[in-house]
Amino acid sequence: MEHPVCHLNDINGDVLGDIMARSDGLTMAAAACACSGLRDAARDQRLWRQLCHSTWPSTALPEAGLLISSATIGGYDKFYANSFPLIAHGKSIHFTDPKNFKCPELKTQVSASHFASLVDIFYKKDCVFSKVMDGIPQATDANDDKGSECSPNVSTDDCRRWYSNCPFKLELLSLENDEGTGFEGELGYADNEDEDHDLGHNANDEERRGLLAMAVAENGDLRHDHSKELEENLRLSWVLLDKKNGTTVNLSSWKPLLVQRSWPFNGDYVLHSGSIIPVEDSLLHHKLAKCKIIIRCKPTESGGRPNWREISMQIEDITGASVGGSKSLVALNHALDCLRSTNHLEVEKGYRQYEKKQREVMRKKEFQENFIGGFYVSVEVAVFVTLCYFCLFF
Repeated sequence: MEHPVCHLNDINGDVLGDIMARSDGLTMAAAACACSGLRDAARDQRLWRQLCHSTWPSTALPEAGLLISSATIGGYDKFYANSFPLIAHGKSIHFTDPKNFKCPELKTQVSASHFASLVDIFYKKDCVFSKVMDGIPQATDANDDKGSECSPNVSTDDCRRWYSNCPFKLELLSLENDEGTGFEGELGYADNEDEDHDLGHNANDEERRGLLAMAVAENGDLRHDHSKELEENLRLSWVLLDKKNGTTVNLSSWKPLLVQRSWPFNGDYVLHSGSIIPVEDSLLHHKLAKCKIIIRCKPTESGGRPNWREISMQIEDITGASVGGSKSLVALNHALDCLRSTNHLEVEKGYRQYEKKQREVMRKKEFQENFIGGFYVSVEVAVFVTLCYFCLFF
C-alpha cells in the first residue's frame, strides 16, 4: 500500500510563508496539522506577530512587544491562541488543547502588579483606540510593603483594607462632561405657589424650551438615536495578561451587549461589554462574577468616530453589586483559566443565560425581602393591637 505524499513539502519555504501570511489564525493552526512543511511554516513567529498586530493594534506598541516576547508568554502564537477566543459561560470547550486545561485554583491574594491590559476599540472596522496598561493603578499589592500608593499619612495596612473593601474599578480613560452644558443636574418642574401661577408655569416652559434648544445646539439633534449605529459598528477587545505565568484571556464580548443613552440632554451613550467568570462559592455566592467593561462616548453628527468619555472595567456579583478590590483580583485570576469559544453566538448565548439566572436571583431576593418586611409589619401591628387592648381594659 502506497503512503500518500505531501507535495507541499516541495514548495519553497518563502512561498509557503507568503501563503500563510494571507491566512487567519484558525486557518494557520489547521494547516499546521496537515504536514511537516506547513507545520514548520506555521511556527514562524513573524507571521504570528503580523497577525497579532492586525488583530490587536495595541500589540504593536513598544511596551506590548516587550511583554509578549518574554519567555513566560511563549511568543505571539501562544498569545493569539489564548486571546482570540472569548470566555463562554456554560460551555465546556476551549480553543487550546483541553488536555492542558487545569481547574482554577482558588487564591486568596493576587498581585495587581502581575497583570497587564491590552485594549483596542474598533469603529467601522478601523482601530480608533489602543492602549497598554501595565499593572493596575491605585491597587495595593498585599504581598509587597513597597506597593502602596496611599497618602504618606495613611498606613500601608489601612490602605490595603481600603482597597480590599472599596469597589474595584480599572479606569483606562475617564473624562468629565463638557463644561458649560448645564445638564449635570436634574431638570424638573419648580414649585410655584404665587398668585400668578400661570405666568410662572409659562416662564418655566420657556426656560425648558431654551435649555432644550441649547442642548440641541451643543449636541446636535437629540431625537436621533445612535444606539443601533453604535451596536453595529463598535467592537472592543480587552486582553488581560498575567506576566508571571504567561497566560492571557480576552475579557470582552467583542460586540456590545448593551447600548443605551446615559442622559437625554448631553448626547452621551453607554455601552457594556464583558464576560461571565465562574468562581468559587467561598469567593462569591452563586459562584459567578461578571466582568463589566463600560464605554461612555458621544457620537458625532458627521458619522465619524465617537468622542470617548470613559473606558473602564469593574467586577460585579450576580445581584449587580460591585465587588471589592481583593476579590476582583482573584476573579480576574480565575478568568485566565476559563473555558472559551471562538463562536461569538455561543458567547452571547451564555451571557443571556446569565442574565436569566440573574433575574431569577433578583426575584427570589425581592420575594424574601417582601416576606421579611411583611412579617415585621405584622409583628408591629400585633404589638400595637395588644398594647391598645391592655390600655383599654386594664
